[in-house]
Amino acid sequence: MSGTGETDGRTATEVTVEGFEQFYRTELRPVLEELEGRRRRVLQTGAIAAAAVLGGGALAVTAGLSGASGNALPFLVVGGVVGLIVAIACVSAASRRYTKEFKERVIGAIVRFCDPGLHYEPAGSIPRDVFRGSRIFQHSIDRYSGEDCVRGTVGATAVEFSELHAEYKTTSTDSKGHTQTHWHTIFRGLFFTADFNKHFRTATVVLPDVAERAFGWLGQKLQGLSIGRADLVKLEDPEFEREFVVYGEDQVEARYILSTSLMQRILEFRRRAGCRISLSFVGSRVYVAVPCSRNMFEPRLLRGAPDLKAATEYLRDLQFALGIVEDLDLNTRIWSKQ
Repeated sequence: MSGTGETDGRTATEVTVEGFEQFYRTELRPVLEELEGRRRRVLQTGAIAAAAVLGGGALAVTAGLSGASGNALPFLVVGGVVGLIVAIACVSAASRRYTKEFKERVIGAIVRFCDPGLHYEPAGSIPRDVFRGSRIFQHSIDRYSGEDCVRGTVGATAVEFSELHAEYKTTSTDSKGHTQTHWHTIFRGLFFTADFNKHFRTATVVLPDVAERAFGWLGQKLQGLSIGRADLVKLEDPEFEREFVVYGEDQVEARYILSTSLMQRILEFRRRAGCRISLSFVGSRVYVAVPCSRNMFEPRLLRGAPDLKAATEYLRDLQFALGIVEDLDLNTRIWSKQ
């Protein structure tokens, strides 16, 4: 998401640069300095474990070269393997503890700074049935995980978002009869949902227009034949049509939802995100899927404590997600629920 790193003065929660700098100095930096000692201990644990494993491996090699008895060498090898497993487990446990505390104390504090009414769950995520209910992705899901869930209200709009990774698996068998499992990503990135203050009778799905951009007129025909999708909805905005393909169960309602102003806002948001976003309008909610390959709120174990610049990156990622409310003008209540 290229938009997450920009400092363009636009915020979703009235946060000023000066205000965040003051917050960093008085609230975040003391916590980060305390956590820095724990980060170093994690790295020290890793270094000690690596040294122990390397030492055991060197001993096994030396024993083998010196003609150690056949009875001793297997024990040295097994000992080295066990040592490696124990070392990995120790480092992994220490890293998980550090990451958990970092998120709770640092990311949680930044979320509350943006809006005290927001609730942050480091291990929480958008439920699988909500993700499926958006109707953006049709493929069956074999593995589903998520983290960094934020829930609350922005202005008059109830929102919820998290990072998600949904996958499906396939299997193949080689010429020797060996079966292999392959995992394929359905979606990885930021998944956002919010109250649209309007109950839709049918579902409208807005997807990146890959087919028409690649195949032109033939792509339009392929869009209309999309298996499992509702009818193709043709709109009057050429620029929007170049970027997106729309499927809807009700042509009139789809066009009613995708007003000229909303289509323009979606285009602007797509440019700010810098990636192929997808949206849907189902029930009384809007869903937005923003693909991203990086984890937005993860601590950086191999670097020192985040300075002001690094902390600001966390803030920008959060503002990017919260800013969807402003991008789509969700706080303007032009409809009332029926």
